[in-house]
Amino acid sequence: MAKIEHCKTSISIYTMSTERSYNVTMKVAFGEEGSFESIRVTKARSLIPDTILDRVNQVLQDTLVPAPPVRTTVAIGDDAEQKVMNYLRGISAVNMDFIVLDTSNKTGHGDLVVVYKGKHFCIEVKCYSKPVPMKEIDKYHRSLELPEYHGGIMIQMNQQGYCAEANLTSPIDIRMVEGKPSAYIAATDLGMLYPIINVLMMHMDMTCPVDKNELDEKCKALLSINERLVDLRSAVDIQKKAIAKMETTIQSIASLTLA
Repeated sequence: MAKIEHCKTSISIYTMSTERSYNVTMKVAFGEEGSFESIRVTKARSLIPDTILDRVNQVLQDTLVPAPPVRTTVAIGDDAEQKVMNYLRGISAVNMDFIVLDTSNKTGHGDLVVVYKGKHFCIEVKCYSKPVPMKEIDKYHRSLELPEYHGGIMIQMNQQGYCAEANLTSPIDIRMVEGKPSAYIAATDLGMLYPIINVLMMHMDMTCPVDKNELDEKCKALLSINERLVDLRSAVDIQKKAIAKMETTIQSIASLTLA
């Protein structure tokens, strides 16, 4: 959480012919690591002109709190694909039956392919700040229809999910597309990818139609696992922050001891 500090100071304004000083109050917000998050000089009872104050604040903000670089949607998407790929390759490192391939430059295919026990899964990754449109879902379905794929997963990294037309309201949904099992996940822990793939494996090469109620039950079970994962990661994050604060306190005590 950012901290706000108020400090009274004076500021000198130089012009071509005169120099004037004004009493002002400075508001500074900084993070737990001491980095500036915002800085602003307030006018208080000072007679400093508003136009000059605005210019001073702009200089302070640009100098001490550099604006974050503007990132394109392509760069954001590439980062999301890399994050998913890194996680899947972590599984591949300990499971010889699990192979991950990058197909993002292959026209008409998904972003990644997982080969698991001889079965090929098309993986499509999206990181949209709005619901994934139907045209992107249709594009994924066309990739899934290719004969080399046995199933697939479409991943929306953000909680905005999918468009209303797709009727994918659950964070984890599994459906049959042209006889192939397909999962659609949104803002779900990446730890769910492996169990989801295993569930998809159970519904491949089935001679009888898949029971929708059975799929719904499996989705509920996966959602329950995801909730527990989220709770565990939140608990770990809290512990990490507590440890970081303890380390800062230890460093402060050490510096006082050496002073």
